Amino acid sequence: MRIVVKLVLFAAFVACVAWVIMKPGFDSVTAAIVSLATLLGAFIADKKAEATQSQKVGANSTAYQAGRDVKIRK
Repeated sequence: MRIVVKLVLFAAFVACVAWVIMKPGFDSVTAAIVSLATLLGAFIADKKAEATQSQKVGANSTAYQAGRDVKIRK
């Protein structure tokens, strides 16, 4: 799914660059800059998508680590 999003964003950037070449103006240049920023943001967000968990526990304690909400009953 992410590759499809990147392909669509790349196509939008190419279309905006073509618009800048055919009809230069403030609106076309702004669209090209925004589409480029969105395309770059898609690649940056893809690298930061990995989530990690870490936890430090003292010597006389019990630690519970989960990816979601946990109910603990003793």
